[in-house]
Amino acid sequence: MHFGFIKDVSADAGRLVVGLDIGTTKVCAVVAEISFNDPDRSASSRNGCGLNIVGTGTSPSEGIKKGVVTNIESAVESVRCAVREAEASSGVEIRAVHAGITGSHVTSFSSSGVIAVKEREIGRKEVDSVIDAAKAVAIPFDREILHVLPVGYTVDGQNGITDPRGMGGVRLETDVRILTGAATSINNMIRSCEKAGLEVSETIFQPLASAEAVLTEDEKNLGVAIIDIGGGTTDVALFKDGNICHSSVLALGGNNFTKDAAIGLRIPTAEAESLKKRYGCSMISLVRDDDQIEIGSDAKSGKSIPRSYLVEILQPRAEEMFSLIKNEITGRGYHKYLNSGVVLTGGASLMEGIDVMAEHMLELPVRIGYPEGPGGMTHKTCDPAYSTGIGLALFGARETMSGQAMFESRKFSGFSARMKELVGGLFK
Repeated sequence: MHFGFIKDVSADAGRLVVGLDIGTTKVCAVVAEISFNDPDRSASSRNGCGLNIVGTGTSPSEGIKKGVVTNIESAVESVRCAVREAEASSGVEIRAVHAGITGSHVTSFSSSGVIAVKEREIGRKEVDSVIDAAKAVAIPFDREILHVLPVGYTVDGQNGITDPRGMGGVRLETDVRILTGAATSINNMIRSCEKAGLEVSETIFQPLASAEAVLTEDEKNLGVAIIDIGGGTTDVALFKDGNICHSSVLALGGNNFTKDAAIGLRIPTAEAESLKKRYGCSMISLVRDDDQIEIGSDAKSGKSIPRSYLVEILQPRAEEMFSLIKNEITGRGYHKYLNSGVVLTGGASLMEGIDVMAEHMLELPVRIGYPEGPGGMTHKTCDPAYSTGIGLALFGARETMSGQAMFESRKFSGFSARMKELVGGLFK
């Protein structure tokens, strides 16, 4: 759809990046502009690129359940509504997006690769080749690779190398983390975007995007866990030495709290969601005995009940969730690497006391992660619910700038080669 006041950005498309977070509760589109020539990179110095948010759009999510498309037509309409709002607020036409994907179908495993270095100096070509060797593993026909993430490199037996380019050697090795997802789920998500008139530039695992928005490089290097509590899923990603070392997706989230409250208090789901946001708390010890809340849709049927009734329903669900997360962290021995503790983000992370509950059950320091980095942030976007959308834009900007740098490098290499040929011809 093309509105009259929306400008055509096709000539400047490299400067625009759009993150599209298709969640169980909402669809969120974040439009950002890349500042390639930003001298001080103040807009996003932490993430290494100049990025300014120029518009956002949100829409209630329909046809999506626990990160999986269940009704493609409803999902398409939700995407369209969010994109229209983002176009109206940014004044640009959105044609391509970096789409987030999650769900319990996403899994990861480790692999390794090795190559001989022919030129005795490692360049971009050799790095690409060793990563290709590492991902040359048998993948079931019903799975697709989402990401191949290098964990580290080894040059002639020397390990712990994060970037081997420019180094000399004859043997290059790498360890990678390969993330795969169900081909059907990935394709249905892409098809929903395409039916809404969008091209999907890249599908990105949502915890990686959230980490881009809320984690610092220091936290990633020291060891940290990011827990993104969404409406239908809770995403867990663990980082060590700057790289992801484990990830998982739990099929529960903020909607489970809402349904528990609706059933326990015998009220409609919409009212339960409102009560959860206004009065929800994950620990009964944080609630005063005389706190009262009103339930009931009108004055005739409404009544006042102790707030503790609501909290007694929500606390067991929070305990269950962090018990499952603890199994993911301590059950696999990763807790000893998490020197920076745990960062909670996502819309449900704003529930009162959830950080206290997490710290108590995980036995690690915990903070709430708010998105940071881009310029143009408003009170609305400085919210954990926007972490994934903003992270997708940051992730897309980093890939765009990386591609730009590679293009410039190749252009210079081609020019240099032509100059050598010309000079050589002059002296024949």
